[in-house]
Amino acid sequence: MFGSRRTRVLWLIRCGENEWDAEDRLRGDEDLPLTLAGEAATREAVERASSYPFPRPRVIHHPLDQSAVSTAQLAATALGSRRQGNDELADPALGVLAGITLEELRDRFERRARQWEEDPSALMPPDGEPFLDARVRLIEAGREILHRNRTEAVGIVVHDLAGGFLRTALAGLPEGNPRRWMEGRARVETWAIPADVTDRLDGVLDAIAQAEGN
Repeated sequence: MFGSRRTRVLWLIRCGENEWDAEDRLRGDEDLPLTLAGEAATREAVERASSYPFPRPRVIHHPLDQSAVSTAQLAATALGSRRQGNDELADPALGVLAGITLEELRDRFERRARQWEEDPSALMPPDGEPFLDARVRLIEAGREILHRNRTEAVGIVVHDLAGGFLRTALAGLPEGNPRRWMEGRARVETWAIPADVTDRLDGVLDAIAQAEGN
């Protein structure tokens, strides 16, 4: 399938670890740099991915926080790409939940802790971005990127929640636990982009709008 000259490829690149990730703190869209370990692991992953026999992305799109920018820079160097920032690819803002550990979340926000652990799809962080809104924002951003980039390959850097929302939508599903969709995934994934990807994502967005209207 990847051998077809007409096959388009999505490079989905997970953002490297920052300090809050390392400490198991809820991060959201906070602006944090990569840890040394996160930089090393990301460099190793993108350099290994540079040997993949797939078309390389001309452009790597990424959120604007420090760890995402650094991840995109490492990937662009390894893959010979240029990068382009896009704040619409950011993870949802967590408001007052940002920076707290899971233990603190359980102590202070018991109901939201259960949501986070079981399925945060409908989480509404106090003073943050509702996850239902974030899902739509991220799908719309991914749709626009894939619609505008008609070349063989495109790259997107994402944090885990954003990656989960995008992967669910690319599978044609209007809902799904974003954390589960990213568990055990490689730092760099390559996906064959279906020819009908724009229609597929439009259908997902329509299904979400219909569900919210009921």
